[in-house]
Amino acid sequence: MKRTVIALFAVCVCVANAEIPNPAFGEADGGGINQISAHFGQSVRGGMEELFIAELCYSQPNRFFRFPGRQNIEFLTQQGIGGFSDYNQALIFGFSQDMITPGFWRMYAGINLGIYIKGKKTGRIGSEFTFGERVFLGYRVTKDYILELYGRHFSNGGLTEKNAGQNFIGLSAARNF
Repeated sequence: MKRTVIALFAVCVCVANAEIPNPAFGEADGGGINQISAHFGQSVRGGMEELFIAELCYSQPNRFFRFPGRQNIEFLTQQGIGGFSDYNQALIFGFSQDMITPGFWRMYAGINLGIYIKGKKTGRIGSEFTFGERVFLGYRVTKDYILELYGRHFSNGGLTEKNAGQNFIGLSAARNF
């Protein structure tokens, strides 16, 4: 019994220390160490709203608790039309960290946590400082090109009374270099 426990412990330690390739960067295929991506999404709070988000993101691979990860610098803009025109804002800037699951058949999933500074207060979030979370499902088309489907939420974490949050779904395209 004691030998079985020691053997299982040794296997767990080896697996925990194993180098897992980063599926978002194609490290196993000699992929790049930089990534640039464009994200486009639409608000889904209470149904599809005429509130849109666009983002340009620069990323580099890293490890997050021994899992493949991605550190990001993000530039976003939000545009409302029709009844949502008061939600316009010029720019959102932020830093975030992704944790990515090991991939299979060119697919992977992940979660993202970030902090953001907005150009101005918007109709639902009463502060310029916000937190963001994103869940995503990615597909590596080639070693250099990636598509991701995502769901994203912004909130100020209750820093002000006005904190209804904003939810988006969208698609992103990325290139490794």
